[in-house]
Amino acid sequence: MHDVVIVGGGLFGLVLAEQLATRCPASVMVVEREHHLGGLCWSRRHAETGVEYNPYGTHVVATSDPRVWEWITSRVRMVAYEHTVHAAVAGRLIPLPLGLEAIEAAYGRKLSPEQARDAVERDAAPYRRAPADSVRTLALAQVGPRLYEMFVRGYVTAQWGADPADLAPEVFAERFGISYRPSRGYHPEAQWQGLPCGGYSTLIEPLADHPRIEVHLGRNYLNPPRPRYRQLMIVTSPIDAHFQHQLGPLQRRSLHVHWRVLDAEDAQSTPVVTYPDGASPYYRSHAPALLPWNCAHGKSATVLVGFEAAGPGPNQIDFVLRSPQNVELAAKYAQLAAASNVLLAGRGTTFYDDMGHTIERALTLADRLVPTLL
Repeated sequence: MHDVVIVGGGLFGLVLAEQLATRCPASVMVVEREHHLGGLCWSRRHAETGVEYNPYGTHVVATSDPRVWEWITSRVRMVAYEHTVHAAVAGRLIPLPLGLEAIEAAYGRKLSPEQARDAVERDAAPYRRAPADSVRTLALAQVGPRLYEMFVRGYVTAQWGADPADLAPEVFAERFGISYRPSRGYHPEAQWQGLPCGGYSTLIEPLADHPRIEVHLGRNYLNPPRPRYRQLMIVTSPIDAHFQHQLGPLQRRSLHVHWRVLDAEDAQSTPVVTYPDGASPYYRSHAPALLPWNCAHGKSATVLVGFEAAGPGPNQIDFVLRSPQNVELAAKYAQLAAASNVLLAGRGTTFYDDMGHTIERALTLADRLVPTLL
């Protein structure tokens, strides 16, 4: 029997396990349903092309938290990389998040930063009378109808499979922003950005390599015999599944990434492309050979490209919809958790989180738990 059981061997669970095992004398069991560690940030070498890639889509560490950056760089060598994402619109690739290039595309003419601000403010002003209680109302109030129609509505609908009017405004606030200057990359606010040299396995696997950490792969903790523990169980898997959908299931959106080897001349020219116009059967595509951890490969006649689409399939990702109904139901499940002796954390308690915030939240939770386990 272990002192602590952590359900989920993704980034959050492994950071927390490493912290507990190294900062206090607790024994930790990590139970992971998949047959690999790392969750969505897991990476590996593609057998045919030799390219390092994330089967679940591109993942980059971006943070302005010095503690997070110090933690990760003390465990793995990072390759500096300023992440870029482009939207395919009318035959052009427009950098995201929304900046001067996107505004010029929406208005069909060259604009100075001041002219761009004036144009967007003028078009958005009439929509600020309505409550900003959905993606649609918040987006229209912040960026106006032209940018909303060209970049937001189709992308949100494709990713979440729902009308933007039915999604909570946080979906827009967390995934979109607007600047009236030329684009400075996808994470312009981040002080540090990068990728682990050699892939995420060089970060993930050593986290579990500790004499007080025991890992069980390919195991669903809900199936008997359930893991036993002396002090605490921490569940990072879906909150409704833990309670066996006692209050009903949370609505989810399933996406999958299908990887194909293409002729280089047919591949995209930038690492990540989104398709907000709804014309493509995919809502996003990934070209990992363009990431810096693959630069040593040089040019090749073939390129690995991942196409992200809706529905079940290989490399499936399930996101909890941030709808008003789901937010209310998740709060009720959180009340159930508070009354139990199980701590819910990680993806089990969030609708979406990036890697920097995931590490920060795991370190913060460890700070709180370590004194109780000494």
